[in-house]
Amino acid sequence: MEKEMLSAQIGHRLRHYRQQRQLSLDALAEVTGVSKPMLGQIERGVSNPTVATLWKIASGLQIPFTALIVENPTLELLRADEQTRVVEDNERFEVYSTYCAQGIPFEMFRVRLHPGCRRDAESHGFGVLENITVFHGCLTIEIGSDTYTLHPGDALSFAANITHVYRNLGESMCEISMVISYQAGWQKPV
Repeated sequence: MEKEMLSAQIGHRLRHYRQQRQLSLDALAEVTGVSKPMLGQIERGVSNPTVATLWKIASGLQIPFTALIVENPTLELLRADEQTRVVEDNERFEVYSTYCAQGIPFEMFRVRLHPGCRRDAESHGFGVLENITVFHGCLTIEIGSDTYTLHPGDALSFAANITHVYRNLGESMCEISMVISYQAGWQKPV
């Protein structure tokens, strides 16, 4: 999906969730930690928000990250070239949404970290768990003050209520699967 179309879709979904909860932009800024002007730009589709900003918004609204980016969360077949792609870190961090369905308290992503990639992830809030499985390359992940190095086939699960950092310190692509699960209180996309 092109950036302009994705920005418009994110803006439409953000407005939907804000209005559904009867929040003003000021109130939304307060619960998300994202400035009112930035939220307004995102709603109008004139800003291409970062992954970190989308996580703040999703956490503040208590919705899955993909609720803001997935066009149709009930697809059963999702070809690689149809998956919503979000990039950061000069396109060295790529996230593809591979599964999200209304009423199901988890979502799945395919993630590619190019050599030298560093992705700082803020807390996703209480009740959010992440499970990472490495398929290719080597992933270094810092969770709070602990550091773990994962190789192909290795998996790590953790409570995502603290900051965590994903890094590819190697010379080849690192490909991982990420499953994020939500406990009660979180809402799935409409």
